[in-house]
Amino acid sequence: MSILKLNYIKFFFIFYLLNFFSCDVFEKKPNEMSEKLIWTANDEYPTVIECENVVDTKDRLNCFYEYLYEYLSNNLKNSPDVKNIEFNDSIMIKIIVDKNGNVYPSEIIFKNPEYKSEKINSIIYELLDSMPKVIPAVKTDYGVKVKSQFDLPLILNIKK
Repeated sequence: MSILKLNYIKFFFIFYLLNFFSCDVFEKKPNEMSEKLIWTANDEYPTVIECENVVDTKDRLNCFYEYLYEYLSNNLKNSPDVKNIEFNDSIMIKIIVDKNGNVYPSEIIFKNPEYKSEKINSIIYELLDSMPKVIPAVKTDYGVKVKSQFDLPLILNIKK
């Protein structure tokens, strides 16, 4: 064999080895978590400082819902933007609490679509954006804070 052929064989052999071992096909990641984790009874829902002392999981979640309801209704009543609006409908706010404790709505659904109000939407978005951070949900079997989503029903009866 000529030296040129040996160099080509070495080149292709090295190239083949580099390609083979650079692939992630054989790499195992034992601690990798899936995107959507299954919620168990031991996991902790998001909460606020006012509800931290509540021991029962469902009572703590109810305390968090009540806190959000009070926060939204009190701030809506006192909002100067609401003074010129008349509105009577129930809405469902799909709320996300990210793993950093930020609260924001992913969607606001009006029971009666003909009463859908962009003004109400923007007020609720502003209120939730200005809300103090909360304690995020914790996936206890991994010991990590996780993003969570839940629905908050709200009845709005605003009169001029």
